Amino acid sequence: YLQVIVDHRDTPLNLPPTYNLPYTDWRFTMSSDNDNNNIGDDNSDKTTKNVSPQHRPSCRPPTNSTYLAIGQDLFSVNEYVSSQYNYSLRRYILAQNHKNAKNATTSTDVVTDNGDQTDDDPPSLSSFVPSAFMVYTDLAHLNGLWNPTDYGSGIEYADGLLNSFPSNSDANNQHDQRSHADAGLQIGLYLNGTAGCTSVFTGRLDTQIRSLLAYVERSSASKIFLRIGYEFDNPSFGYGDDPSMYVLAFRKIVADCKRGLSDEALGKVLFVWHSWGAPLSEGLTLERFYPGDDYVDWVGVSIFQQFFPWSPYWGGTVKDVENVLKFAKRKKKPVMIAESTPFGGIELREASLEAKAFIAGNPHDYYLDDPWERWFGKVIDLINTYDISMWCYIDCDWESQPMWHGVGFGQTRLASNSYVMSRWHDLIVKNGVENRRFLGAGSLENCGLSDDSHSSYTDTATDDNLADTSTGRSFFSRGDIMSDTIIFVLIPFLVVSGAFYIPYFFLGGHKSKYGISTKKERKQLLSNINSLSIRGGNAPFANINDNGAEDKAKS
Repeated sequence: YLQVIVDHRDTPLNLPPTYNLPYTDWRFTMSSDNDNNNIGDDNSDKTTKNVSPQHRPSCRPPTNSTYLAIGQDLFSVNEYVSSQYNYSLRRYILAQNHKNAKNATTSTDVVTDNGDQTDDDPPSLSSFVPSAFMVYTDLAHLNGLWNPTDYGSGIEYADGLLNSFPSNSDANNQHDQRSHADAGLQIGLYLNGTAGCTSVFTGRLDTQIRSLLAYVERSSASKIFLRIGYEFDNPSFGYGDDPSMYVLAFRKIVADCKRGLSDEALGKVLFVWHSWGAPLSEGLTLERFYPGDDYVDWVGVSIFQQFFPWSPYWGGTVKDVENVLKFAKRKKKPVMIAESTPFGGIELREASLEAKAFIAGNPHDYYLDDPWERWFGKVIDLINTYDISMWCYIDCDWESQPMWHGVGFGQTRLASNSYVMSRWHDLIVKNGVENRRFLGAGSLENCGLSDDSHSSYTDTATDDNLADTSTGRSFFSRGDIMSDTIIFVLIPFLVVSGAFYIPYFFLGGHKSKYGISTKKERKQLLSNINSLSIRGGNAPFANINDNGAEDKAKS
């Protein structure tokens, strides 16, 4: 069957010639509405899953808590953990020496696995593993997931990171054949601009998508945040040529995941819509790129130079970042800072000539003489203002990587600056920021198991009904007598007594043979539906209007 979807734009579609109908702006794809819903499916003997919109736990952390993720290559992440461990051990040794010298009980500033302080035990390495590791791959090849690769930006190897820091509970879990990691993955999935999105939508990359699903299915990560076509509004990535094609590709990947993954695997993957956080090209809006609430779990934004007063126009300002955060707030989506690092380096040694000239003329303005406050402090302020749910920091020496050498990112390893390292240890590792807790490995394990109480940025959730994401334990909300009565007494009584037959009768259900609709009735009902999916679910490409957004006038 042919499914034809009208596109109301005046410009022709950016599809290959074989996909353009003459003298029209109609896009078409193969679809099926027969009873089996599996024409053209390689696995037609299998039952397809219904991919209709459904409630998905967002995995938002408790109020005033933020998951900490570190990236963006194998060496940099390992170096971050080892340097934090080394620094903390030195602090521990100094404190012990001071204690012995004074012969008195003092706090030793040691963080253990459960976040408590102790006077005697040294810290463990696992105390400094982040909640998630940042990695990158491209859909066309999928390198860097189960096998290592180097794009010129360090070794990308998702499984290598997970295997470097396995779960502490593996030794006690003798019945589980798979190794589980305490940390999750935050995967940047490159789609290669409009051309790549077209390949996704037209099915040319279906084999790669199935391979991606196979990886998600077997991955030991506690959660996987999938940034589909990350930085969609970055002009250098080429998605702005046709935002609607980006939307179609995003939707198709999400629909394929919902259809092809097991319930367990689907429960651990979250779909991230990630903006560059800079001025949009002329004629573009965030709404034109937005796939829709049913396809997006999280909203991401990049933060590099936007806090700096010398940031060029194309690099954006904090206002551009806040536009994305406010958009996410309207959509009631949790937010992650998906990529971040102080552009120019912690000490600004790779800053541009314009930046250095600005600093020379204003040495004491904007905290320019304080490497922590001029960038890190502002990020933390933004996190507190918008209760941002995840912070992904790129801790690496960009200049040592061929892809980034001379670009201007500089040295952003925390250990490269003793003052910044000290502040990070006190404020982030030891949670010294007022009313803010940064969560490490293990915090994602049970997120989303309790009902998602964070429906907006105005949160009223308490510890009684949220998962304790720092330890993986769950606190069950205390039920009241009324709710228990309704659930366990009233509803069963109504079912047994046949009371539910009354609305069923008035709705005309009794008129159909055997109490179900006839084929004729179904045909009449389905005649008004224009969004059938390729294999039985909601079409990932329906309701695209000229702004690339959901059509508000749904039938």
